Amino acid sequence: MESAYSAQVIDHFDSPRNAGRLATAPDVVAAEAGSRSQGTQFHLSARIAGNALSAVHFEAYGCPHCIAAASWLTEQLRDATIDCLDRWSWREAAEALAVPAEKRGHLLILEDAVRRLAEAWRRRE
Repeated sequence: MESAYSAQVIDHFDSPRNAGRLATAPDVVAAEAGSRSQGTQFHLSARIAGNALSAVHFEAYGCPHCIAAASWLTEQLRDATIDCLDRWSWREAAEALAVPAEKRGHLLILEDAVRRLAEAWRRRE
């Protein structure tokens, strides 16, 4: 029987990277999207160094695909600029993690969190 989860999802779910929140600081921005009552919620926090992110952390509530996607995202956004956040698409995570079509709606919420992180960064400037 074939697993319902890709090897990447299993890896990030079993060993999430950058879980937790960065402590509030002048160089840290944060954003949230979704809600527990609707079954999917993401909180992202990032440290800004110059014109790029030096660290990204997450908290996620949802299915294994949600946890894995948020973990994967924290690795992808390291060294990202604000323009990268503006261009980031949920499709990148869907492809990299082989997320099935019926679970992709959760990734739209992750994209919302990324957009809100960019907005928080702009408000800081």
